[in-house]
Amino acid sequence: MDKHKAKESLKEFLEQTYPDMDYEIKQSVGYGWTDGTYRFKVVKKDPTVETTYTFYVSSLEPYEVFSDTIHDSKIDKEASKKLNAEAEQYILTLLNEKVPQVDSVNTDVEVYNKVAEEWTPQLKTPKPILIMLEIEKGDLTKEQMLQQSQEIQKQLNSESIDYYLAEVGYRSVINGEETYDYYVSFTPEQELTIKDLN
Repeated sequence: MDKHKAKESLKEFLEQTYPDMDYEIKQSVGYGWTDGTYRFKVVKKDPTVETTYTFYVSSLEPYEVFSDTIHDSKIDKEASKKLNAEAEQYILTLLNEKVPQVDSVNTDVEVYNKVAEEWTPQLKTPKPILIMLEIEKGDLTKEQMLQQSQEIQKQLNSESIDYYLAEVGYRSVINGEETYDYYVSFTPEQELTIKDLN
């Protein structure tokens, strides 16, 4: 039953992500005992050539697709690296105006075939990006951390940056060891509350 549901989840994912693709999910499937995933072979049919991709799908609800190897095979790594550096610098500069405590920004911009010369907030990538931020906790209260996260969300949304999730990590350094005291993660539409600080 779980195998069937995992396959249905993969089918739904492929239909949503690649609606124009002609493909077949092979019946033969492997099971990963160490990570609890089903391994499916997806054959992409083109007029001249067939390409096989491996997908890993969780064996538990909600049967999440863990790897999009079609997407991964198309990424222009050099262009993506350059655009990431530009996105990170842009977002850091943007946020430092209102939240100067933001120390660092990391993004996962992925593009195909050098789609843009430079990163701008208007750049639409094949998949929305993840934005990871770091702030030194210091003496900040939970209420202040919430206010900062709300301001960060407001600034990102004001530029219409195409992100699916932003994560803010509040860190402390104790005896030379770096630890993360709180995390706040949010989507563009999410209404943040104090309960979102973990």
